[in-house]
Amino acid sequence: MTNLEIIKKLKESTFTDEDGEDYQLEFQDGLTDSEIEDLKEQFPNNKIDNELIEILKETKGWDGYGPERIYFDSIGEFGFWELSANSLTLGHDGFGNHWILDLDKNGNLGKVFFACHDPAVFVVHSQNLNEYLHHLLELYNSPDKCHLNEIHDETVMTVWDQNKVCIPKPKFENENPEFKEFLAKFEGEEWTIADLRNGQNKDGFAWGKFGPNQFTERHPTELVWSIKNKKKGLLSRLFGK
Repeated sequence: MTNLEIIKKLKESTFTDEDGEDYQLEFQDGLTDSEIEDLKEQFPNNKIDNELIEILKETKGWDGYGPERIYFDSIGEFGFWELSANSLTLGHDGFGNHWILDLDKNGNLGKVFFACHDPAVFVVHSQNLNEYLHHLLELYNSPDKCHLNEIHDETVMTVWDQNKVCIPKPKFENENPEFKEFLAKFEGEEWTIADLRNGQNKDGFAWGKFGPNQFTERHPTELVWSIKNKKKGLLSRLFGK
């Protein structure tokens, strides 16, 4: 289904939550051409992708079950610039966790990520906006077993425990010499590289795993992050912290 077909279905449907209560989503009106032009000034390169404009003309978003609010005009609200310098917050759960649409410096739409604060992980949720809307429809139809809740409730802990996409800087640099200039500023070996260039859904990294004094910087064009891997002190090593 197209984006607008999914939204039309959501508008027309009555759903049942996990407690057996029926509900309908509460939709907001769409934006006018003038409002969209004003909104463009907040987007990178003053550009809103046509896919997003089509949705914004239909609706600004909706309130309902699962994510407390789904919205498509929230540019720059996420705030964690080191994770996504340009992003659209697509929703939040009311507990500090966010679904964001990553944008490049030209305003082109990228992957949708789930940014969890406890544990502090950054996970590929959907490959694009359309797939995210399909995942929302799945949530409303089957809240007891769906992609969104699986990532929210289970995947974040798996990513925190395994941190599979993280690679020591020397190893990453040796295998990816094209990143030499980017990595040059991170002196020493106390750095971990998170690589999600080919990230599939549920792939992610634990950006908060290395202690309170960590430092994270994202590559300007690629889904690659350099994270300060703080060395453990003697007491931490002794007690396994």
